Amino acid sequence: MIFFACAGLNVLLSISSRTFAQSPCPSDPQPYALLRQDEDYRYLSNPTCRHDDCDRLKYVPLGANEDRYLTFGGEIREWYEGFRNATWGLGTQDDNGYLLQRLSTYADIHAAPRLRFFVQLTSAIEAGRSGGPRPVTDESKLFFEEGFADIGLSKTNDQSVVLRLGRQEFEFGSGRFVDVREGPNVRQAFDGASLKWKTSAWSVDGLAAKPVLNGNGVLDAPPNHGSTFWGVYAVHPLPEIKSGNIDLYYLGLARKNTPFEKGSQNELRHTVGGRFWGGRKGWSYNSETMFQWGTFGPNGIRAWATTHDTAYTFRSAALHPQIGATAGIASGNRGGSTPPLGTFNPLFPTGFYFGQGGISLLGPSNLFETGPHITLQFTRSLSLVADAHTFWRTSLQDGVYGLGVNLLVPGQGNSGHYIGNQPSVGVYWNASHHLSVSTAYGHFFVGSFLTQASPPGKAVDYAAVWTTYKF
Repeated sequence: MIFFACAGLNVLLSISSRTFAQSPCPSDPQPYALLRQDEDYRYLSNPTCRHDDCDRLKYVPLGANEDRYLTFGGEIREWYEGFRNATWGLGTQDDNGYLLQRLSTYADIHAAPRLRFFVQLTSAIEAGRSGGPRPVTDESKLFFEEGFADIGLSKTNDQSVVLRLGRQEFEFGSGRFVDVREGPNVRQAFDGASLKWKTSAWSVDGLAAKPVLNGNGVLDAPPNHGSTFWGVYAVHPLPEIKSGNIDLYYLGLARKNTPFEKGSQNELRHTVGGRFWGGRKGWSYNSETMFQWGTFGPNGIRAWATTHDTAYTFRSAALHPQIGATAGIASGNRGGSTPPLGTFNPLFPTGFYFGQGGISLLGPSNLFETGPHITLQFTRSLSLVADAHTFWRTSLQDGVYGLGVNLLVPGQGNSGHYIGNQPSVGVYWNASHHLSVSTAYGHFFVGSFLTQASPPGKAVDYAAVWTTYKF
């Protein structure tokens, strides 16, 4: 159906085609970005670059200036997954699995060289899950995922400054702190303002916004008035280290009535950190360290985390295996009512944190994690990723948390350090420029902390298959 729609619009939009200065054509089609507003189809003003039936959707001229144009696109994602003993057997269980469907369409309007509008409408539906959709992440029947205006404040050959106003998504670094939450069915958006300053040496983003809190209904996605998020994130390539980069950031978060095992209070948290990442001669590295301080009710906050991922790719070997290891530790609370809160808060992290697919049982709070991973490239479009994560609690006076810093299992009175081990495997096939098909399986072996919990935790099995079509 998508093919015929693109072909029909190709004919209808042909009357709007114009010939501009011949832009060079890329050797391969531009890959679809996680943030669709990051895609630039200006090169399609050259008719010889159009080889796909949907290319005329990507560049619809709005006049004689090639910088004024429309882009249309969208996504269909069908995701089926199931758990045995979800959340280690706690809460409502589902033996048959459930479907998560996401439909999205967008329009990108380049109205003038310094004025742009972007709007994205999304429908996220859950079907078949016992107990209904999980709050926030499973279902929001129809909502504006994004809707913003870009105003170019300055633009020269070596720098640009762009102000963005409205509903928008952010993706910083490797997603450990700020990400669009791609794994779950409903992504994370924000209402507010951001400013991007970009030069050949620096890319700096500043923001002040409120996270969107999605409900299950139609147009049921207001900003969360109990939460405010602000900060600055900077990326700088290191010329003295080939293919090396450094990220530096400050991020602030204020939330009302935030629950931890220590209690529920208003939280004001400041985060500073740095990330060193890149690759050279087959090696890739990604190391990050951060410190948090602030107030939690009448008390303070003192938390920290560090995480590292190093891998080597054997480029000349069959299947080009990449073998690596991860290790990370995040602080937990040390107990008592008056000391500072020690539980680390990952803010708005990626939905693909530990393991393949959407298993994501644990979040990086009060956690020590380590484990190996391997990637095999069978063909240019088909790969397999396998990993195994082993988890311990950092503090015996704190429990374990999910990705949303939601307390899953309390830790008070439990002497177990070892949480468990989670091996998983995923197979990823890019069937075409538009279509991808993936599947994943994971198993969680429970450790002493979970077996000593009340009720005792059970081993978890997880399986998923999903397909995504983008245009």
